[in-house]
Amino acid sequence: NGIIKTLAYVVFIVLLVGCSKTPPVTSQPSPVESTLPAVPAATTPAPPINTPTPQITLVAEYTPTPRLITPAPSEGTFFDQSIVSPDKEWTALPAFETLATGYRVSLTVFNKDKSIIWTPVDYTGEGLGYTFPNPKGWSNDSKYFYYLESTVADGCGDFYPVDQTWQRLDVQTGQVDSIDLPSGRGHIFSPDESYVAYTTDSAEVELVILTTADQSEIKIPLPIIAADGQIPQAGGIRWSPDGKQLMLAAASGEFCGSSTIEFYLFAVQVSDLSVETLYQGKDFIRPLEWNSSGKVRVMDWNSKSWWIESETGKITTAP
Repeated sequence: NGIIKTLAYVVFIVLLVGCSKTPPVTSQPSPVESTLPAVPAATTPAPPINTPTPQITLVAEYTPTPRLITPAPSEGTFFDQSIVSPDKEWTALPAFETLATGYRVSLTVFNKDKSIIWTPVDYTGEGLGYTFPNPKGWSNDSKYFYYLESTVADGCGDFYPVDQTWQRLDVQTGQVDSIDLPSGRGHIFSPDESYVAYTTDSAEVELVILTTADQSEIKIPLPIIAADGQIPQAGGIRWSPDGKQLMLAAASGEFCGSSTIEFYLFAVQVSDLSVETLYQGKDFIRPLEWNSSGKVRVMDWNSKSWWIESETGKITTAP
């Protein structure tokens, strides 16, 4: 028994000494001053409130027209608004984040390994009205990212707001400049940046194709039916990848009244300036994405999306 007690005492002393031993110090490399912009520190979101968030229903009862559900389109929801640059080296990501005490709006532009991150927009707020960085696209050389500071109204607002200024971010320097454009709706560059397409904000709505080199323009009337005193709106313009076609949406009616609003979807051939009405009815439909195969993905007010043929508007399978 004396031997066992002695061994136990020795083991206790060894463990005590081992636990109090100071760990070795590992030398750290000397800090090197970085020439890249500082990466913003990650923020910890506020803890959620255990209160159910009500779903926002923009259309109380959605009744698609037979044309839109024959055959039944595949459905999907368009969440990701990120836009990758033509050289695949940069990504622009506008975001709206719901917080426990309001919201956060941001725009981050970063390279592949996220060694460079620019944040030209980042703010928090409360209430329903706010300004959102609406992405407009990249320059062909991937040097500039264009976006519009779009106002999201608290209450009744425009389907296609009037604007005449874009913001341009230089990804090499992080500098943001304002770019002046003709007053109108839905401005967008052609794929080769030789044209800017937009619609007028007058009662007789026209699609304008402006040549960037000499500022000459072509105006194409849009077949929109409007009552006296009403000013229709058109926008959501999308160019085909080859720059030979355009697709855009329009709306007509009392946007803040009780009357029924009529919606349109148009296809325009740049070669002969012909306009084809692909859809006219009570459903809000807008073009989202144009595939190189000639198919266009459209979406309605309830985030249902499907593919159509750009020439006829006929529903088709996904490319």
